[in-house]
Amino acid sequence: MATRSEAARVRSFQRLSLFQRVQHIVMLVTFLLLALTGLPLRFPDVSWMGGVYAALGGLVVARTIHRSAALLMVADGAVHLGYLGWLLVQHRFRVLEAWPMIPTVKDARDWWDTSLYYFGIRRTLPDYDRFNFREKFDYFAVFWGLPVMMLSGLILWFPVFFGNMLPDMAIPMSYIAHSDEAILAISAIVVWHFYNVHYNPDKFPMSWVWLTGRISEEEIAREHPLEHERILAAEREQDRGDRGDRGAALITEPTKAG
Repeated sequence: MATRSEAARVRSFQRLSLFQRVQHIVMLVTFLLLALTGLPLRFPDVSWMGGVYAALGGLVVARTIHRSAALLMVADGAVHLGYLGWLLVQHRFRVLEAWPMIPTVKDARDWWDTSLYYFGIRRTLPDYDRFNFREKFDYFAVFWGLPVMMLSGLILWFPVFFGNMLPDMAIPMSYIAHSDEAILAISAIVVWHFYNVHYNPDKFPMSWVWLTGRISEEEIAREHPLEHERILAAEREQDRGDRGDRGAALITEPTKAG
């Protein structure tokens, strides 16, 4: 007979829908393509990076891949904005219900309590909800970075057109913004996101949620205890309702038969 802890590991809950996972995969693929084809331009003095362009078929091919991936990433962002609008309508414009990724005062408290825990001042981590402050930071980094990359990249794509409309500093400023934001984004993904989602000892070698969309009960109880408690409370309420319905059926059925 399975123990309670074994049952918790087997049982799982949906965390990401198929549509959400598709959006994430498109963002992942386009990000990797952009990084692969953009870094050799950022570091032209690094000899081995020239081999990347050679493997891809040359500068022209790399440029085509880079711009195509950029367009697809922008389209993915536009789809996500439409999805956010649909969620808002579905939840009758209750913003925090529709958009649980919005930072709240609790996130600030959780950050502080987490810092105290890592400094050894607090004995336990705070109880996180469905999305913790780290996940929200990841999410809004895209909202900040994507417009910067999109606008600066567009200017660099059509320098003559925008050069005739904007001040002389627009193109060199766009190059700096595009280049530095790209390095920041790559660093944040490799150092921050990959560690929190994959390299963390609790998840290593990888969290499968981005592929399966599901999280085990053991994980959700450890990482999102407040959400787990809501799920259990809803199940208890459902059980009481089911027992009440069965009791009502036992009382009323003989009456119907008579």
